Amino acid sequence: MKHISILLVFVLFLFSTQAQEKPSALRISLITCTPGAELYSVFGHNALRIVDSAAGTDIAYNFGTFNFDDPDFYTKFVRGKLQYYLSQENLSDFLYAYQYFKRGVSEQVLNLTDAEKKAIQQSLFENLTEENRYYKYDFFYDNCSTRLRDIIFKTKSNQAFNPPQFVGNGLTFRDHLHTYLDRAEMKWTRLGIDIILGLKADRKMSVSNAMFLPEFLAKGVNAAEVNGKKLVVEENALIPDQQPNPKRDSFFLTPFFIFLLISILMILPLGNSVPAYGKFQSVLQKVVFISAGLLGLLILFLWIGTDHQTMRNNLNLFWASPLHLVLVFKENNLPRWLKRYAIFYPTHVVVLLLVATFVPGLIPIAIYPLIFAMAYCTWIVSKKTN
Repeated sequence: MKHISILLVFVLFLFSTQAQEKPSALRISLITCTPGAELYSVFGHNALRIVDSAAGTDIAYNFGTFNFDDPDFYTKFVRGKLQYYLSQENLSDFLYAYQYFKRGVSEQVLNLTDAEKKAIQQSLFENLTEENRYYKYDFFYDNCSTRLRDIIFKTKSNQAFNPPQFVGNGLTFRDHLHTYLDRAEMKWTRLGIDIILGLKADRKMSVSNAMFLPEFLAKGVNAAEVNGKKLVVEENALIPDQQPNPKRDSFFLTPFFIFLLISILMILPLGNSVPAYGKFQSVLQKVVFISAGLLGLLILFLWIGTDHQTMRNNLNLFWASPLHLVLVFKENNLPRWLKRYAIFYPTHVVVLLLVATFVPGLIPIAIYPLIFAMAYCTWIVSKKTN
């Protein structure tokens, strides 16, 4: 009987050891979706795929989900308070929209230990709970890609979190945005984004920072090694990219040409000889001043009235000043303080543009002609007597 007991204990030990050594049924991949043709999709997208062969599931985990049906959606979006959250869906459902819009989707199978796979799955499960799933979206520092970056590299050593340099030295967040917007031929969108972004967009990025963009997260994962082994063990194309090339607009429809034309019309000295043109020029100047003043109010609101960190410290406020709204209606009877503003505005604008030449993108070049025209017209207004 004693021998039988010893044998049973030995058999149970063998079964226990085999159960512990049984390989994980999980397969984890980083999903990367190519940029689309619309602004919300122009920078691409990431998700995490977990195939559980034991449970027979194939799930995509997506941190880029938000509730468009929220009655306060637009208010929250403008104020930087829109909540994004983690969602899960079958991979086939996730891929449907990308198939419809002919956007490419690829996957990188990650070289993870069983413990690391389970840790990632457990982290996602915790983020799916009601108290953890929501987060305040920040395009540069806390988005659908940075969340996956932190989950993937958190399970690995610091060596994996700091892959070799795969981005150019000295590049800024703004530089990366320009690359995607130029590729999509979104010149007017690029101008608008440049105007509302503050100085944080011009910070030089680390390798980790660069992975705020889906394509660069894929590059970072591909470049990472741990103990001499690649973090990516397999790459697969799930959907080919079949989008047409974006159409290039005529030069005559670009922001630079349009603003150059407006600037010439604002300062062309024909008002005395052609009275009708003089009236048109006066109206045009008022429209430009009012537009600049309203833009200044928007920049000021985004700076101090919202949670958008990247829209603070915006030097565009120095040329798009809200005081131009007052100047328009007081130009024939300037108070002393407003006249001083009109006198000094051209000087500080010229200084601003000189400084901006050393920081490309700080003040969009396309707007330079309009700024000079506004400076000239403001100087003319300052010459009027009370």
